Amino acid sequence: MAVKRMLPMLLAGLALYRFYQWQLEQREQQRRREHAPKAKAPEVTTWEGEGGALKSTGAQLGPEPSATAARPSDGLGGP
Repeated sequence: MAVKRMLPMLLAGLALYRFYQWQLEQREQQRRREHAPKAKAPEVTTWEGEGGALKSTGAQLGPEPSATAARPSDGLGGP
């Protein structure tokens, strides 16, 4: 008769203990997710042709254009 009463109580106690452990694990996982460092968005790089100079090097305009004499053949000048 004692076994009939003890076994269900032991199983219920074991189930409650396991549920308590599961709750602690869930809380720990949630805490880790909340305190994890957030991923940073990649830095946007703009090129000279897209509206700006690079942050580290500044404007890259290249060499100064050289003035050329007008050719008598085409009348427009330039190379």
